[in-house]
Amino acid sequence: MTEDEFRKQVTAKGYGEPRVKEFTPNLNSDMHEHEFALFGLVTRGTLTLGFNGGAESVYVAGECCELPAGTVHSERTGSDGATFLIATR
Repeated sequence: MTEDEFRKQVTAKGYGEPRVKEFTPNLNSDMHEHEFALFGLVTRGTLTLGFNGGAESVYVAGECCELPAGTVHSERTGSDGATFLIATR
């Protein structure tokens, strides 16, 4: 997905203005949750989300993910880190 396509979906889904989030190289966060829903587009690198029970989803540049508020997850990156365009509601 392109950034323009992502921005159109952000508006259609009722999310706020997207912002850039940089994930550091070799990140391996603890499991956590957010009080907000998020919709994101990986613009650089690879971002792996881990979930309770051991499931993982891997996102590369051009791929989107959407997490409802309260979803318990962790974030992991490789040696190059990752850049994520994120919108919340």
